[in-house]
Amino acid sequence: MKRLQIENLGQIKNADIEFGDLTLFVGPQATGKSIVSQLIKLLIDHEDIVYSIRKNGYDWGGNSINFMEFYFGEGMRHLWDESTEIVVDSASIKLADILERNNRVKEKLFFVPAQRVLILENGWPKPFTSFEVGDPYVVRNFSEHLRLLMQQGLGSKGSAIFPQVGRLKKELRDALDESIFHGAQVELNTTGMRKRIQLNMNGDLLPFMTWSAGQREFMPLLLGLYWLMPASRASKKSDIDWVIIEELEMGLHPQAILSVFLICLELLHRGYRLIISTHSPVLLEAAWAIRSLQEEKADVKYLNSLFRLKSSPGIDKIFENILENKEIKTYYFDRQPEGVFARNISSLDPVDADTSVANWGGLTSFSSQASDVISQMMQEKS
Repeated sequence: MKRLQIENLGQIKNADIEFGDLTLFVGPQATGKSIVSQLIKLLIDHEDIVYSIRKNGYDWGGNSINFMEFYFGEGMRHLWDESTEIVVDSASIKLADILERNNRVKEKLFFVPAQRVLILENGWPKPFTSFEVGDPYVVRNFSEHLRLLMQQGLGSKGSAIFPQVGRLKKELRDALDESIFHGAQVELNTTGMRKRIQLNMNGDLLPFMTWSAGQREFMPLLLGLYWLMPASRASKKSDIDWVIIEELEMGLHPQAILSVFLICLELLHRGYRLIISTHSPVLLEAAWAIRSLQEEKADVKYLNSLFRLKSSPGIDKIFENILENKEIKTYYFDRQPEGVFARNISSLDPVDADTSVANWGGLTSFSSQASDVISQMMQEKS
């Protein structure tokens, strides 16, 4: 998929998206970023999705409206109606055609949902069938992936889940430790015959629900990143080409956001194409800085400075690949009286005459407003 065109999908009036290696979705709540992200998953993996739903004992009875509510979640029955038009790379897509296919085809897109904290019930991922019928498919599918990952032995035999040698480069592990875990280890322990993930803080074992909000939000994401970056010599999952991460920044301090974004750059380096929906100006600042460095054909030392890292062969190789080969695009989901329009603001030019571009889809508008108010006050006072 190189280009996706949408008309009349829920609140989305119009969207024309040409994907980069990294594509960022920004915009206020309830402007359809999650709907478009889930649609992309459906368009790429519809055969696997239909197979998985039926394999787990669910049946929408041939009714596409029932399928929409099961896949997108409760209340989404009429999201895709007769006025909806979906075009992928010049080919028009009909929902009925998607639902007719029931082949066992391996999925190509790995989806990390915004509701990820809900999947770790008492420190263990919930199985696919334990969710309510109204919960979105991407939530239950993500949880099932993590459950299988844990069953395969992650964190067993006395080895910590984090930090774990072989899963991430040392520089990335150190960045996550400094900004999120602060010297604590994530371990798999057995309590009352039940396995669960716990945090070992100087010998005190803390259950999942007592962790900080940022640690709880990050833990499912970390497991998802482990799934994408095998401990073996393979650089990536052979069948997975796309990764979607919703609201990467949830619960995290700006420095922790940058640490996680570093891992996203490694995913790009490994050959994945990423889509990230975000409300964080930190990610847009990083994207703007990378684009600016690309335009100037800058040395990797500036990316090391940006992320406060010392030069090393492994990190420099990632940064060289990002600067020389990876394209970043940004789309702003702009709410208007007649609906939401997805607009290309990829230049992220802070002096652009278009305020949507200059303010990065509204993410910097308040800081600009605050500066203007203080400047006005100082002028009037003088």
